Amino acid sequence: MNRGNYSLIFVMGACLVLSILYCPPYNVLINDMEVFRYMGLAISKGSVPYRDFFDHKPPLIYFLNYAGWLADGAWGLWVINTSLALFATWLFFQRCRSFKLPYPWLLPLLFNLMLRDNLISGGSNGTREFTALFFLLFFCLLVGKSRYRDLWLGLLSGLIFFTQQEQVLSLIPFLIYTVLDKEVAPVFMRVLRMGAGFLIVLLPILLYFAIHHSLVWFWQDAFLFNFSWYTSEKKSLINHFSTVKRVLDQGNYEIPFMIAVILGILALFSGHRKKGLVVAALVAVALTAAPEFMGGHYNGSNEPIDFFYYFLPMSTALCILLFVSWGFAEDNFLNNRRQRAFYAVLLCSSLVFTLLQHVTRLTRWDKVPIVASPEANYLRQNHPGDYQLYVIMDNDYIYIYNELRILAPSRWLYHHFWSWYDRWDNDQAILHSIGADLLLHRTSYIIFDKKRLDWFRDPASAGWLMSFMNTYYEQVALPGKQGSILWKWKGIKDPSAEILSRP
Repeated sequence: MNRGNYSLIFVMGACLVLSILYCPPYNVLINDMEVFRYMGLAISKGSVPYRDFFDHKPPLIYFLNYAGWLADGAWGLWVINTSLALFATWLFFQRCRSFKLPYPWLLPLLFNLMLRDNLISGGSNGTREFTALFFLLFFCLLVGKSRYRDLWLGLLSGLIFFTQQEQVLSLIPFLIYTVLDKEVAPVFMRVLRMGAGFLIVLLPILLYFAIHHSLVWFWQDAFLFNFSWYTSEKKSLINHFSTVKRVLDQGNYEIPFMIAVILGILALFSGHRKKGLVVAALVAVALTAAPEFMGGHYNGSNEPIDFFYYFLPMSTALCILLFVSWGFAEDNFLNNRRQRAFYAVLLCSSLVFTLLQHVTRLTRWDKVPIVASPEANYLRQNHPGDYQLYVIMDNDYIYIYNELRILAPSRWLYHHFWSWYDRWDNDQAILHSIGADLLLHRTSYIIFDKKRLDWFRDPASAGWLMSFMNTYYEQVALPGKQGSILWKWKGIKDPSAEILSRP
């Protein structure tokens, strides 16, 4: 077996081991990922995204989770995620070897260390994790020689756009570069092929929602909501750059970022065969931070919140920039093999240390406090059916829907917007619809912590909710715990509609 094959086995093994750290028995409880899992579960039971449950992400993450449920739930999704990571790693390694990079394993290893950096990702199976993988496949095909390259570029652009919309911005510099690059085919034909690839993704999505009469729901929730609400809060440019600095530093992305950007700039002022591609890669790195600059996220507090996982696609962008800087370099200082070994230590050492910290702090899923809580154990013993459990203002408990494989009684799965925005549901229409759904289904159990009432921006909404709970539900006494947050239906036979009117 030659040295190249040993390198491939090493980097593929590293990818697999890093993925195992996020397998279901040891995955981290992240409520966003549990929401996506719930959406896949709901689809498997015949529900339609947006119409039957609210969320503001594009739909492909729901269908990926649906595929996971078809393949045995959490393990099925892990296999899909890991298989995609292994394929992207293999293809990236092949590109590094074909462009004769001295250490073809280095950049694929760096990519996996950054992608699985728990300080940035927080967990696994998020939208930006999948877009980072699609982004890497996009670039590998861009520098490849496939006769269907343009079609693949358009298709992967569609996959990224309908998984996390703004991440498609990072592709724009490469799309412009490849369209303007000297090719045999006319520019019009290349754009047409890319458009055809994008349509391969777009048309089935539109057809799905059209068949289910949900195109309006799709447009309103996945697109209009993000512009009218999610990006509505602003913060200063200085605060944005402060967030970028904190994330790069605290997430251990800072050293790879500095090395990649410095080498990219040096490549522009030295012998380099593809300076246009270097410019595209530098711009792409900047655009991976676009979600941070689209708004300020205060989450009901006076200080903006740093969302570290927004920067996960930088794992791809920085590796691409290093590949471009090294792969087409003509000057010795960028191609020197001994220097490359020095870069390998600098790029990976801090991330390996982060990895070791993560390994020593692994917690089994069943030992997570919320998973092992008395409320969760009570529900496992009494196992409510569809529509018989509802979680209010406590997003982490959304996981219990997935564990019990049951549907929530309301399309409003989470409620943090009541604590984020002053104007959210100011007529209480959504809150009343939730109450109506609970009464319609005679929902047996509700997880509700009265302390969360303080989170409501509107005291009238908090008062309405407490009145509703006191009228129709009572707290369940749980052994070994004071102040249970599990409530059960009082069993009123003929609920009065008065509680649904404004107080």
